[in-house]
Amino acid sequence: MAKKNPEADNKEEFNIDEALNKLEEINNRLSESDISLDDSIRLYNEGTVLATKCKEHLQGVEQTLKIVNV
Repeated sequence: MAKKNPEADNKEEFNIDEALNKLEEINNRLSESDISLDDSIRLYNEGTVLATKCKEHLQGVEQTLKIVNV
């Protein structure tokens, strides 16, 4: 019987396309003039977390490609 990866059970699969779409939504919302300061701060924080996850994901993909191309 194949062993399960315990990390895979704890981590939701990251979808960069969904994350980038969410970042675009956040950017559009932050561009609106009727947004409250509290909402702006919350969205900014959410955006920075998503941007960091995207960066880490892309760095992982880049590392994988480097290994494959060796």
